Amino acid sequence: MLQPSSTIFVLAFLEGGNCWSDIRNFNPFQIKRSAGVGVRIYLPMIGLLGVDWGYGFDTVDATKRSQFHFMIGQQF
Repeated sequence: MLQPSSTIFVLAFLEGGNCWSDIRNFNPFQIKRSAGVGVRIYLPMIGLLGVDWGYGFDTVDATKRSQFHFMIGQQF
């Protein structure tokens, strides 16, 4: 059961990024993009718990396009 001091956050995100081995290989048109939603709940006795679901718009090496992530503790 949730305590009165518990807090629930719902979030949505958009992100993009890539990594190049050398600055000469940098191409801003090769950014990998994704979007998703998540839920965070702060429980005073445990801390921050979260679940995110993300969807990648650009495939990388035939990996799955969507993934779930679980987190414990504060992330930045």
